[in-house]
Amino acid sequence: MSAALNISHSQILTRQKFSDSELAKIDEFISRRESGEPLQYILGESTFYGRDFKVGQGVLIPRQDTESLIEAAKYCFAHDEKFSFLDFGTGSGCIAVTLLLEFPNSFAYMLDNSGEALFYARENLLRYDLAERSEIVKTLDGLKIDLLISNPPYIESQEIAKLDSTVKDYEPLNALDGGPDGMKFYREIFACDLKPRYIILESGNIAQVSALKNLSNEYKFMREFLDTGNFPRALLFTCL
Repeated sequence: MSAALNISHSQILTRQKFSDSELAKIDEFISRRESGEPLQYILGESTFYGRDFKVGQGVLIPRQDTESLIEAAKYCFAHDEKFSFLDFGTGSGCIAVTLLLEFPNSFAYMLDNSGEALFYARENLLRYDLAERSEIVKTLDGLKIDLLISNPPYIESQEIAKLDSTVKDYEPLNALDGGPDGMKFYREIFACDLKPRYIILESGNIAQVSALKNLSNEYKFMREFLDTGNFPRALLFTCL
């Protein structure tokens, strides 16, 4: 009700009546939620690392588990350290924006193949006044970075149909499907010719964690960072 009418919770409690148009708007929000649409899409916002980000259909909803990637970055760099990074598959830009805010001397390159996702990434950069410290890129050519960080699509193609309907029916398939074994984009990342000092990747399951630790001969696995469910969600690698 608060979001539908754009008023505070306390204002709702003090209201004596609602107009027909207000009730219609509330009913619309309720119907959308009853149909299974994620609450974040209805509200147009999602929280990540204590901050609000604009989201909508066409962009992956930020998850709390992904916050472990930020903790991994804090393990690598001091708060005031100057470094550049690539957010590979940036989506809403929640990872890049958070790193820019947590590391005030950092610079972000952001890459995504979805125009819808990049719309929200740009909106979130503007929301936090970070446009001048970031660049959305279409190619990796010529980039010089210290860190590549990514929450890539990693769900096995045959597993997509088994996902909760609020995910498979609403969130973008290109942000979920990692190919037959879920490893397609991990291979692309390790094969790119950027040679950053560090790579931080989100993992999807134990089999992937094991496979990732031995996927590259050019990067050495350093350590893992647990999510809120004690799963090794973020994996940190260093260039040999």
